[in-house]
Amino acid sequence: MGADTDQKPTAPPSVGPEANDDERRRHRRVDLALKARVLKANGEEEPCLVVNVSAGGALLKAVNPPQAGERVVVYIDNVGRYEGQVIRAAKHHFAVDYRSRKAKTKRAADSLTYALNTPHMRIDRRANPRIRSDEPTVLTLESGETISCEILDISLTGASVAIEPKPELGALVTIGRMSAKVVRRHEKGVGVVFTGPAAKMEEVIENTKSPIETQSGGAGIAQQFGKKGVSV
Repeated sequence: MGADTDQKPTAPPSVGPEANDDERRRHRRVDLALKARVLKANGEEEPCLVVNVSAGGALLKAVNPPQAGERVVVYIDNVGRYEGQVIRAAKHHFAVDYRSRKAKTKRAADSLTYALNTPHMRIDRRANPRIRSDEPTVLTLESGETISCEILDISLTGASVAIEPKPELGALVTIGRMSAKVVRRHEKGVGVVFTGPAAKMEEVIENTKSPIETQSGGAGIAQQFGKKGVSV
């Protein structure tokens, strides 16, 4: 991420405590207009907009923001899903600090760099935030055949999936426990739209996880992950 020496003094304040010298570059704040959603502590989800963001936190705008001190989950378009705490709240703004594990912070920095350098993935591209992911799961064809795959990004309405062999266009599939239809093919796999209703991002993420991983039976079941023809 580039230097911010030309940043205007009137820019919104940084979120969270000042980073130390070793982390300052990683946590540098940038003004970036992105769609987002916030899952509040009471289970409600609300759309919001990013005002500025860093690998360690974000300042967001919402009609009904969460309260200071509240634990939340923030889904930021092209950046990711982050659990954190609201450290400041106003009438229509709130700041979240989601610094936790170093590995998670590094992935956030990488995703933020990706978003900064991909202009066509800015706020006007989609109605819902599309979250970058590297979640392994299972795709089930209508025949019952299952194929291991990886979710590249996901939104309330669909997902991009890395998979080989690629299902045919128009194929009805199940990703995890989520019904979907293949609407495009790309270099790494396919794009799908979900055919069932979805109101919350957290539900979509949970329902697209591998049923094999969530079944009881331990390692004996997990070892079958990715084999064609495994019943789910």
